[in-house]
Amino acid sequence: SQRILNATVMTGAPATNSNEQQRKGCSLLPHGAYTLIPATLSTMGWIASLAQDGCDYSRLTGPTVDDLTSGSTVVVVGGIPYLEVGFNAYRSPQYWPQDNEWKVDYSSQCIAYDPDVVTMDIFWKLGKAFEFFSLVLGGGGALFLWFSGCFVFSPATWRWAGHEVFAAATFQSLAFIWFAASMCRQEGNTCSLFFGSKADIAAAMFWLTSAMAIYLRYPPPQAKEGSHQQETTSGDEQELELNGGNDDDGNNHEVEVEDLQFENDEMPRNQVAGGELPLEGDAKAKLSKGDSEGHEDPELEIPAHKDGAELI
Repeated sequence: SQRILNATVMTGAPATNSNEQQRKGCSLLPHGAYTLIPATLSTMGWIASLAQDGCDYSRLTGPTVDDLTSGSTVVVVGGIPYLEVGFNAYRSPQYWPQDNEWKVDYSSQCIAYDPDVVTMDIFWKLGKAFEFFSLVLGGGGALFLWFSGCFVFSPATWRWAGHEVFAAATFQSLAFIWFAASMCRQEGNTCSLFFGSKADIAAAMFWLTSAMAIYLRYPPPQAKEGSHQQETTSGDEQELELNGGNDDDGNNHEVEVEDLQFENDEMPRNQVAGGELPLEGDAKAKLSKGDSEGHEDPELEIPAHKDGAELI
């Protein structure tokens, strides 16, 4: 009777269960849809930071308004009530008699500050620098996070993106030190929040929320669809080849032990030179001294009993 051996074929190359090694190149959402959350939040923060035009960061009222508009060709009783100011320039409103109110024409160009009237002190310069750093880090972090929708990020790379976005939120918050500038602290002057500063608050909140989403969870890479099924199918085919089965023509066949190739030319555990060992679980099997044709092998001898000792 033929004996069938259930064995595992050694391919010589170690298998890996690492999803990161399984995924090479670009693939759609290798970490799942969770990466879209911080990427979208960071992008929204970047857009909010870009929404201002440079002269709508704050609304200024007080004596400095008259000083900046004293050379205006438009003579208004009571003077211009306010100015929309920014880091680099300001914009002056116009009076609309038909509506009896002051309105700003946002299609008009911004006006540069008069250095004899406005002094850009250290707080002004720091606020401007922090605004620039937040814009660069926030935009770079948002762009970097979108790559997680195509490539696999390690935990360290994922946290590095969180550090970048968190730094953008921090610098954006520090930019509000601009309100401590001498123009806003001058007696009678008031600098209030306006469109640009409110947009920066929204940007800082978006970036902070994005950073928290990154710090709280690292989405592990997901296996490609069909990769597990392919590995399972390959394993079943190998087992079928070892155990025997039906070929393409429907004929049943079995694999003999002698036909298998073993690593390092090792013989099966149930064979020795010139004979066979009984298979495990075969209670009636006996050790044969000869080969399959019945010839005795002189190299295989069973020692005789000594002093009534039993052979183990």
